[in-house]
Amino acid sequence: MEILKVDNLSCGYEDNIVVDDVSFSVKAGDFLGIIGPNGAGKTTLFRAISRILKPRQGNIFYKGRDVGCISTRDFAQEVAVIPQILEVPFAFSVEEFVLMGRFPHVDRFEALKKADYAILENVLDFTDSAPLRKRKINELSGGERQRVILAQGFAQKPHLLLLDEPTAHLDIAHQAHILDLLKRLNKETNLTVIIVLHDLNLASSYCDRLILLGGGRIFKEGAPQDVLTYQNIEEVYKTVVVVRENPISRKPYVILVSEEERKIKEKKCKKGQD
Repeated sequence: MEILKVDNLSCGYEDNIVVDDVSFSVKAGDFLGIIGPNGAGKTTLFRAISRILKPRQGNIFYKGRDVGCISTRDFAQEVAVIPQILEVPFAFSVEEFVLMGRFPHVDRFEALKKADYAILENVLDFTDSAPLRKRKINELSGGERQRVILAQGFAQKPHLLLLDEPTAHLDIAHQAHILDLLKRLNKETNLTVIIVLHDLNLASSYCDRLILLGGGRIFKEGAPQDVLTYQNIEEVYKTVVVVRENPISRKPYVILVSEEERKIKEKKCKKGQD
């Protein structure tokens, strides 16, 4: 079943078009990664899908309905949005913050029910955040904070989860932990995930399908094996890479070739010719 459709979308800021005539669809249960260099339009596309930014042209449909015609409450009951930077202005406890994920499901002036607190316990356990429940969210480390933000998103019980760089500024262990949680939920509950990522190897390892953006347009779309070729990467990112096969997953693994290494290679080639 198609859960999201982006149709001839163009959007940007003031007179600047950042995303230009982009179309794609997402099926329920997909784990889709959006990749591309800085300025390619990844975050702008994310903001348009999450209704932060209005399209200049085209439409975005969620389960066949134009997202602009869905009420904020109805949208939040089915779609959880986790932006790249989430400012929390007040010193909420972790428990209070995660429970906010249940607000779209509660009528105004209605108290939270036992079922809401049961969901709280479930997502705190699932994200290994239960020991943090009484701590203030602004006192947490980067990895702890990101797990708690995910827990709030999970508490919404969404059908679609939108994430913009959830592993930014995290070390490799925390990156793997966050993405393992997302992948597990995707597999166990058929949660649809659309995630913006900078790291091509993380995108290759965790995503079933990738959209490579270049200059605000879709340069290539498909399985990681089809998208992450050295030709595609060098064309869009304007840098030299080597792509090998991960011996465990059989997915592409991208190796950056530094300028120094390129010069060494060129010297060896010249000597071989002489």
